[in-house]
Amino acid sequence: MNRADVIVVGAGPAGSTAALRFARAGFDVLLLDRHAFPRPKPCGDCMSPQATRVLDELGVLDAVLAQQPAQLEGWRIVAPGAACFDGRFDRIAGVDRLVARALALSRDRLDAVLLDAARSAGARIITGVRIHDLIDGGVAGATRSGEPFRARAHLVVGADGLRSVVARRIAAPARRARLRKVSLTAHMHAARSDPVYGEMHLAHGVCVGIAPVTAGEDVVCNVTVVADADRHGRDVARDPHGFFRATLARFPSLMNRLTGAFAGHRQDSRGRTAGLLVSGPFDVPVRRVVADGLALAGDAAGYYDPFTGQGIHQALADAALLAEEAVPALHRGSGPLPALRRYARRRRRLVRGTRLVQRMIEAVMSRAALADFAIDRLARRPATGAALLAVTGDLAPASSLFTPAVLRGFAGKAPEGSGP
Repeated sequence: MNRADVIVVGAGPAGSTAALRFARAGFDVLLLDRHAFPRPKPCGDCMSPQATRVLDELGVLDAVLAQQPAQLEGWRIVAPGAACFDGRFDRIAGVDRLVARALALSRDRLDAVLLDAARSAGARIITGVRIHDLIDGGVAGATRSGEPFRARAHLVVGADGLRSVVARRIAAPARRARLRKVSLTAHMHAARSDPVYGEMHLAHGVCVGIAPVTAGEDVVCNVTVVADADRHGRDVARDPHGFFRATLARFPSLMNRLTGAFAGHRQDSRGRTAGLLVSGPFDVPVRRVVADGLALAGDAAGYYDPFTGQGIHQALADAALLAEEAVPALHRGSGPLPALRRYARRRRRLVRGTRLVQRMIEAVMSRAALADFAIDRLARRPATGAALLAVTGDLAPASSLFTPAVLRGFAGKAPEGSGP
């Protein structure tokens, strides 16, 4: 039987950061993951600008920068009808130099940095452990060799992603996903662009995101295709590589910048690659994020993200909130449930506005006529665009969008045919 003060299940950004914070507070931390690291992860690889500040506060920013991430100056959104909005972070009112750019780094390298930081802080890391159940005060599972595994602790943190075993075991999953999308992600070589933007290109039923994830001359980009699962799910399941290529071909201006070569993976004679990663859905609601001696963080605590790219910051923020509430209770030796309930309330307040804005963005961008209208409006009214960019970049609260000045910027006659 393994024993610790804190067990963290899942070594992604939320889990590694939670392990780092608890270990630095003097606790014996056991960090478990079924995968060996580094490992590929289906993700857009972009961090919101505010994530840079959190990494700096954690003391790991220099290690992240040593990986030579791309530094995005802003986002470019291209509507189905070709209207284009360019938003720059340095034009957001009050932004400081640290968050004037956003970092983009492949998840295998980002996760390795955070995992190394947790290890250096004293966390014990065991990979190759598949957790399949909770026991009183701990977890049970099996190693890759098939040997049984058990561990107990005062606190178990479930940071094991969209398909969280911990969340299922505490009956956390709520309704079925309403936002039914599937994503296909690959790293591809591309021509340099100036300025350095992350980009979203919209078309009926699909969206393509592209962002560099390396600095220097040899540009490697994360290319992610997001599609309506009800409309395209069968095509993706039948031939994901074919669907990926066919979707990119719908955007000639984008294809002209890609070399067609996948980065870091071998291809067969048909151009297929093991580096194409499929993920979904993008809507995983949960009923609760805490139970007695248990807390969820990151994607395990609920996920809704059409394409705003705030997931990594949310994971880092969850770990910070959880540590702030749980560390004093664990030091006192008192039961952690009241502290965990405070964490749940604070997290709920934190994500409430963000979820509302994400749903509003999805409602607009999934309708071609509305997307054309909205993106043209943002392009014509830079102050309104900057306000939206600040919220989706985690630099301002969602409430800042509902001021008279910003609402006037969005106001206008709705286009015909913009209904569902």
